[in-house]
Amino acid sequence: MADAWAAPLQRVEFESASQRLVSGTLIAGERIQGDLAKPDGVGPFPAVVGLHGCAGMHGTTKQKLTDELVARGYVVLLVDSYATRLGTDHACTSSAFATFIRRRPDAYGALVFLAGQSFVDPRRVAAVGFSAGGRVALSVAEPNSFELFGPPSNLRFRAAAAFNPPCKQAMARPEIPTLILIGALDDWTPAADCSGKVASWGNEGPPVELIVYPGAHHGFYYPHLKPGTTLFGHWLEYNGEAADNASQRLHQFLDRHLN
Repeated sequence: MADAWAAPLQRVEFESASQRLVSGTLIAGERIQGDLAKPDGVGPFPAVVGLHGCAGMHGTTKQKLTDELVARGYVVLLVDSYATRLGTDHACTSSAFATFIRRRPDAYGALVFLAGQSFVDPRRVAAVGFSAGGRVALSVAEPNSFELFGPPSNLRFRAAAAFNPPCKQAMARPEIPTLILIGALDDWTPAADCSGKVASWGNEGPPVELIVYPGAHHGFYYPHLKPGTTLFGHWLEYNGEAADNASQRLHQFLDRHLN
């Protein structure tokens, strides 16, 4: 199926960011894998770090996301937080929080890796996460988030987008432009939690945009969820109209803040 991709994916390996404890001690990063794709040319291009959901990222979603973004001039690095962690097939149940703690360094490790590529502009990198990965995307958008990691650097994500994130678990208001896309019928990460959280954050600071899609369930962006299915007690279903609109809004959001 490799020839079905608009831009070939290259498997790469990088190190997750070392995590700084309150005492100042660093926990060394882990080796992480990901899939990298880039537009033709030498760049430097803006880039997107893609963060999968608790069950990983399906091949059709990889293809959809990569083909669309590479065609628009973005380098894409889809982080695979499970490949090098033996025994981790998913983190959709009791292991979710522990896995989240380990995945945030993966996002920053991906940022550092991209910053080291001559074809990437390190000042124009966004995080785009799905469900549990959306939680990671919201966390890296928080004020002073990068200070938890080392070595010290002025690297920062420029913007963040989250599909179906568990907003109840989000903390401080994002300090970078942020886009949240969620279905009104989501019974796993309820839209009401996002509405309440965004309202509690107020309007001071960088823009935080919340889009709620009527009639859409969790996983509305994923083409392989057609027809819908039950996963871990929750209903997941592709919604073509919502997915198309979300893609358009994501592209506009990235163009506005990275170009």
